[in-house]
Amino acid sequence: MLLSLLRENISMDDPAFSDTSTQNTRVLRRHRIRHTKSRNGCYPCKHRRVKCDELQPACGTCASRGEPCSYPLPRIPSKRPPRPREKATGNKDGGPSSDSFDPSNGALPLDATLPAIFSSHNTHARVDLPMNDLKLLQFFNSYTTKQMSPHPRRAIVWQRIIPEIACKNRYLMHLLLALGGIHMITQHEANRTSGFEDLDTVDLAIVMEHHQRGLEGFREEVPRLSPSNAEDLLTGSVLLVAFAFASLMVQELNPLGRTPEEMNSPTGNSSSANDILRLNWLYLNRGVTSILYDQWHVLRSSRLRQMLVFPQHNESLKDLPFAPLPSRLSRCSPRLVKFAEGASQAVANIKASLRALEPARDYLSSCSGTPTPHLPESPTTLDSVVDAQSETIDVLDTLYLRILSVLRCEATDNPADLEIQLDFEEAAILAWPVQLPSPFLASLERGEPNYLGGYSLVILAHFYLANTLLDMWFLKGSFEREILKVNTLIDSLNESQLSTLMLWPNEVVASTLRCTP
Repeated sequence: MLLSLLRENISMDDPAFSDTSTQNTRVLRRHRIRHTKSRNGCYPCKHRRVKCDELQPACGTCASRGEPCSYPLPRIPSKRPPRPREKATGNKDGGPSSDSFDPSNGALPLDATLPAIFSSHNTHARVDLPMNDLKLLQFFNSYTTKQMSPHPRRAIVWQRIIPEIACKNRYLMHLLLALGGIHMITQHEANRTSGFEDLDTVDLAIVMEHHQRGLEGFREEVPRLSPSNAEDLLTGSVLLVAFAFASLMVQELNPLGRTPEEMNSPTGNSSSANDILRLNWLYLNRGVTSILYDQWHVLRSSRLRQMLVFPQHNESLKDLPFAPLPSRLSRCSPRLVKFAEGASQAVANIKASLRALEPARDYLSSCSGTPTPHLPESPTTLDSVVDAQSETIDVLDTLYLRILSVLRCEATDNPADLEIQLDFEEAAILAWPVQLPSPFLASLERGEPNYLGGYSLVILAHFYLANTLLDMWFLKGSFEREILKVNTLIDSLNESQLSTLMLWPNEVVASTLRCTP
């Protein structure tokens, strides 16, 4: 500032002042060069153009602002002779060098943003960055993290905490890229169906390779579960569960074992749940609870604690008074209205059909004259299956009551779709897989082609119906397809009572999903 004032008030052409001004200028320049600068400061301070105290791992400015602090990598001394000044500071046109970093443009060097998965073991070697992986990482940061949760605090966990944890662990970065890739593929399919401009997608084989490599690393870490890696394993579990949900939307990952015509053909073999239904995602969801139970004392105070807190996941919601119209239902989609009108009656019908099974066990052993070699012949085993189904219906009843409690609340000024979706998440609607009894899942895995097996499928379809009420990208359309698969299996049994129990879920699925503000 002082130098500019001198230049404005003193004529440089005046010989009386030329020598003095030149000398003063040199003095000021020497004084400015000796001024202490932060030459090794962090990137945020450089971007804000403030002095950095260069404390590590976080400088005082970033620590006080609660922001992440990152430093440039230490410079490797070069053995080459120094370049001329005009070449080192600019190109032939006088512009900045292509290798220079300008913190004013808001971008960080690749070395500071790329995780360890992209780093070369030889720091002196030329690094070939995989462009497909960069696309997946960019898509995850730009789109996936913003669409995983409507809850503000959980959204921050997806946008900041999970990527930060994944950057420090190779197998977690593989799982993160796989989730971003499956989201990219499903978004590409949705855009193609809607006629929008196509996206530059990554091949499914690359996405599955990341998923498999991440899954291998996750399996190696699970036996070593301890407080030191509990947060990493919970992060991996969340990424795996989200991928499992989203994979149901991809036709190549969820094919039909046989066409409906082949399954319904009188000359063909009887179909089972294993032919067309995918149930492995249920076990992934249930596996998360083992990590939570074992390391709850650590995880409840970890950086992921917001992912574990669901204040409306309790029985007190059943005691809420019913709010007559106008309420949320007056602003909701036909699907939510249809569900609210028939949910209680649907559970009552399933319970009544279960009571009808008691005097008909002899009929179950030879349903429709079809041999059932896989059906348990001992009454004790048959009783255990029926008891598991009864226990599962109680879980279904609780889930439906929780959903109805959310829909019965009075409406607010917020948009109806966002408000209800947020309350659905707070009520932990997606947590029902961890509450299913193990014998019930075993009955689904056996897939007996008889009335008893079909009855388990009907109960499963009603659980699937709850997932169709949530407007999340990793759920859209997938469980509607699974309910249609259950319909195919039920039709192959030629049991009118089971087909009747599927009428209401089909009517709800046929309705639209999104609420209107």
